[in-house]
Amino acid sequence: MRVPAIVLMGIVLSGCVSSRELPSQPVPPANLGLTQAVSPVPPAAIPAALPPGYTRHITYRDGRFTLPDGSTVPADPNGGFTISTGAYIPPDGTGGIVLPNGARCISDSAQGYFCP
Repeated sequence: MRVPAIVLMGIVLSGCVSSRELPSQPVPPANLGLTQAVSPVPPAAIPAALPPGYTRHITYRDGRFTLPDGSTVPADPNGGFTISTGAYIPPDGTGGIVLPNGARCISDSAQGYFCP
């Protein structure tokens, strides 16, 4: 009587154990921004009228800013955003932003910014 109970228990328990393990996905650091696949934003041509040295571009698309390093951050309702260091970058009221290092970025006329 014990053998059928042991066999039955073995069958039940074997159903609880997966014979195929799914590969674990690496977890990115929290400061990378959006890690889902996002359709690439084509780089905007840098207008000739920009001040010298304004070669970095922060683009805006679908409620998110794509920073020059490729990371993305959500835009807040006021048009600012928070970078990976935790610093909040608000709009400056004149169409641009001022970065924590003091650099002023100017509007690209598409809700993004050109920065030095």
